[in-house]
Amino acid sequence: MAQSKILVDTNCYLRLAQSIQPLLCTPFGKQEYCLYVIPELNGELRSRHLRTKFSWVGQAEFLDERERFPTLSRKQKNSINDTFDFLWDFVQNEQPGPSRVDARFVAYAIELQIPVVTDDEDMIKLAQAFGAAVMRSLDLLKLMLDEGHIDIQKIQAIVAYWRHVGDTPGQLERRYRKLFGRKPP
Repeated sequence: MAQSKILVDTNCYLRLAQSIQPLLCTPFGKQEYCLYVIPELNGELRSRHLRTKFSWVGQAEFLDERERFPTLSRKQKNSINDTFDFLWDFVQNEQPGPSRVDARFVAYAIELQIPVVTDDEDMIKLAQAFGAAVMRSLDLLKLMLDEGHIDIQKIQAIVAYWRHVGDTPGQLERRYRKLFGRKPP
């Protein structure tokens, strides 16, 4: 069976990579879901601010995991670049907010026809404006739970950690109740 690829953007990667190991390139579930990042994420993680705040991203196990990307044909690469150029022009002129890397993630999602996981509201608006499939990090956790990849205790620990470090996705309370039928930890 072919993999069902899902892209994980920077904020989702940073929220989940330490808690679910390995996070990327490990198929799970009946549909062989497999999470990927794009090469531009590694460039973004080289920024001084992110290296300081998330020092673990430079550890070998995380670096190695982030070196595998979706396989692309030359035609797909060209289409992604063309779509990115269009999206970036739109961002600069119509909908400021998303970063260049955000727009690149959306371009990949559009051209590969795969979802991107993000909690970035500006990126979600951009993706929705152009018909890209979007999931939030809690949606991904619910999918992992439903597919037997993680259990509810793991999800509760992740959410408790997010609260502890003060980095929770928007609408956490409402979305958690909707997805898991209970109040978040």
